[in-house]
Amino acid sequence: MLTLLRIAPFRNAFLFRGVFVWLTVRMAAGIAEVADPNVLQEVWILAIVGVGVLLDARRRGEDLFLGNLGVPPVTIALLGVPGALVLELLFP
Repeated sequence: MLTLLRIAPFRNAFLFRGVFVWLTVRMAAGIAEVADPNVLQEVWILAIVGVGVLLDARRRGEDLFLGNLGVPPVTIALLGVPGALVLELLFP
């Protein structure tokens, strides 16, 4: 995890993508009339954000590059979640 935190361009990109995926998921939840999700739904939204960031990194080939540097895919998914978590706490 610390290795990925030191690589600023990837760290910033994953944080930004996490926020973008969170916005997309919350808009979809609004369309599905889930205006105020409960705790389980919020955890599910954060899990979707992590998986979305990981899939986008795979699509771009970044997971392979970072894997060669010793960064596991789980770390990529976890790095996409903090921005979404802050937004989830600020805008329930």
